Order: sequence, then C-alpha cells, then structure tokens
Amino acid sequence: MGTDHTDASEGGRGWVIVCVLSRAAPERSFRIHSLREVVVPEGARSRTRMMTEMKKSRSLSQVVMAVGAVAFGWMVTGCSGPECVDRFDCQNSKGAPPAGKQYVCEADTCVVKDVASPNPGNGSDAGTDAGTEPEPDAGTDAGTEPEPDAGTEPTACADLPHDARLGTLQLQPGFTVVESAPLPASIGAITSVAGASGSYTVYGVNSDKSVYALGTWPNVAASTTPLFPVVEPNGPQDAFVSNYLASDGVRLVAGYTRADLSGKVAVHDTVTNASTYLSAKGNFSAVGLDGAFLLNGLALEGVSETGSAVYALKTQSTPFSVSRLATFPVAQSASGFNALTTNKIVVLGYYGGNNVLHAVSPETYAPALAAGTSLDLADTNTPRIYAGSDLFYAAGFGAGVALHRGSYSESYEQLTHDVSRIALSPAGSDGKGVTAGDLKAVLTQSNNTCTSVVAMAPLAEDLLVGVEDKNGRRLVRLHAETP
Repeated sequence: MGTDHTDASEGGRGWVIVCVLSRAAPERSFRIHSLREVVVPEGARSRTRMMTEMKKSRSLSQVVMAVGAVAFGWMVTGCSGPECVDRFDCQNSKGAPPAGKQYVCEADTCVVKDVASPNPGNGSDAGTDAGTEPEPDAGTDAGTEPEPDAGTEPTACADLPHDARLGTLQLQPGFTVVESAPLPASIGAITSVAGASGSYTVYGVNSDKSVYALGTWPNVAASTTPLFPVVEPNGPQDAFVSNYLASDGVRLVAGYTRADLSGKVAVHDTVTNASTYLSAKGNFSAVGLDGAFLLNGLALEGVSETGSAVYALKTQSTPFSVSRLATFPVAQSASGFNALTTNKIVVLGYYGGNNVLHAVSPETYAPALAAGTSLDLADTNTPRIYAGSDLFYAAGFGAGVALHRGSYSESYEQLTHDVSRIALSPAGSDGKGVTAGDLKAVLTQSNNTCTSVVAMAPLAEDLLVGVEDKNGRRLVRLHAETP
C-alpha cells in the first residue's frame, strides 16, 4: 500500500562514533575510527543527524543517541571535550558570525572564514584548460584575450543572489511561502502549539539548555525568560540536550542524554507551569499526539522492556502511564525520527544501515496505545515509506511528512540538498493501512550549499523551516497547495 522511497546518497545519521580506545591524542575525541568506539549521545553536537554506514562521523544537531550501541558491544571510554566539533558548536558558544562569514571548526578550535559555495560558479569554461596556464594567443580565439577560468574557483556565497526569505533555496511548484520571521541565533529545535482564535505560540530549545516561548506566530523574537530547564535542577553538568521539542497540545517535552546513554525527558505543563522529569535512556526524538508523547529511544521509566523502540508516554492523567508502543523490524537497530501528520498518521523511524521510516495509521496505533501493547513495524499495515543515508530530519507537513536531506562535507559539515515531502493517507476498508505518495521536492539547492536548513516543525497544515545563510536566520512558513 505504501511507496518505499530509497536514496543511496551519503548523508546523515544522528549518531557519532568517538574516542578510539587506543587513541594517542585524547583531545581529538569526536572522530570515527573503528567499531570498538563509543556512541556519543544526542546533543553532543549542536545539530545532529544520522551517521552513514560508519563512513561519516557527523551528526546534525544535538547528537546522538544512541542506540544500538549495546547490540554491537561497544565500550565507553573517557573523552575530553574539544572547543568544537562543528560550526554549530561555535555558533552556540560565540553567537552568530559576522555577515558573509561562517564559523569553521579546525583542530577543535573555532575559526571565522568567508562563506563560500563548494561548487563552481557558472562554469562556462569548466575544465577546458585542464588547470594549465593560458598559452600565448595563437589566433584560435580570434585575437581576444583569454577569459579567466570560471570553473576553477568557487563562487563565494557572499557574491551569489539570496532571496530575502529562502536564501539560495529554490521553492518548487506546488508549494508557496506564506510568511517569515526572524529565528534567534541560539535556538535549536522548535515546535508550535495551537492557541485561541487560530493563533500559534512558537517555542524553542535554547543553547543554555532551557526552553523558551518565542512569541505568537509570526511575531517571533528572542526571549530572556526561560520557561523550563531541559536538565532538572541540580542535574548533571555533562548533559547533551536532544534535538527535539514536541507538544501534546498542553504540555511540552524535551530531553537530554549523557555519554553513558542515560538521560531524562522533561514534561512541562504550560497551564500549571510544572515540570516532571522521567528517566529515558537514549531518547533521540519525540512527537506529540493529543494526550501522549511517542519517544524514540532505548528505555523509559516505568516500562520493563528495554531496547531500541518507540515508547509511549500518556499524559491524560497523573502519574503518567507508559508502555512500549512499537518495535523495529531489524534486530540491531538504532533510534530514528518520529513525525505526525494532520490526518493523525504517525511516522516512526529507526537506523539499520540506512535511516528508515514507517507510516502507521491511527486505526492501527490507537488501540495499541490505549491498551499499552506493542506494534511490530514489520507488519503489512505499517509500510516502509523511505530508506536512505541522506536523511537529516523529519517533520509533519500537512497530510504528509517533510524530509530534510543532504550530505556531509569533508569536514563533516551538513550540506542541505533539499527538503522533500511524502503525502500520506489511510488505506484499506478498515483504514488500518497507509498509502504513500511520491517523494516530491519542496525546496532544492543543486548548484550551491550556501543556505542551511537548521530546524523544521509543523504549524497547522503548514511547515516551519528554519534557514540560515549570509543574511542570518529565519523561520519560513511553507504551504502545500491542494492538487
């Protein structure tokens, strides 16, 4: 019933393998070397995504979690922290770079450099001189002077035209830009919560490990008053904040992990202003339903079963009730991404060589959620809708799911290639299956990587996309037109 989209290009996994057991330089603690190394938790970096088959050691936003490390028998070793692992670490500690500049992490140190596209400019003579110096004019060019080689030097991002809202990203047919607002420099994961009269409040996780209310859309601005800390009072100082923020309509959930994969989730009630902290080993991602959160991780306080799975945290009453909602089809799997569509289909993911996403209809997951039983994502009613090594993040976008995809540079910086969407709808006479549409491009960036997608979250039927380029950071609201 579902279309399985696969992509073999290199890209991300929210894991990072680190700390070689026999390393000679302990300060180089965040690089991949062998399977005998340790997985650092979600949050160890500033922007995490997933690792590609042990070829890349990067992560996209807060790093990694997890999961599956136990299955491989990896051992935890001591790691000392460098000043930075990637440019996002520099941004979090130093703030936004000057216009036309970017932070680069070199030798674990933050360095300011010019922003440049990794691709050539217009490439009009690309490679015709094979890199040799131009010979004296022998008449072959009718007497004109040789033109400068337009294909040997990249065009600086500062010299490329940038749209005021999308930068160098190109909006594709079938989608429109509704409006935009500034995105504060220190904000990572975001979410929106419906309010009165069709309003939406935007919340964000700040680099100080607290959650802030950023205002009612589109009047978004930085705040100086934290709503709640992700790490409990007197909690660990070595916590890494996970790259998610979700809402069940009343409560917000965020989480953190540590180097040994232990961690907690913070559930904050926006009405009573009270926060509850529960142990949640390896919490990697989360999505909110009406009265519940689905946590992708290794364990959840109160659930006897452990291991890489999707755990349910039901919030309609206190104390909260918990269960293991879904298990993954492969034995040695790691946590992945969760998302929710406006027609209540949940997207549940895992990593098993590629980032894999399955879609589950409410007619299938609601009974299991209510009864506290588990689903097997190998079931025919939970089709695999995507598999690829290029996935950085997933978020609900109307009656579908948006995918942020890309690759890594040689220095393991995330390079945004596109944001695409898969439409999802219930299938079958009982509505227990799911039909997946084609993978459709929303935003593309094929000739340069001068604009980065740094956040995604649903807002009503639309998608909020956080973008960053030479002109700063913005939240852009995108709408999918009705076919």
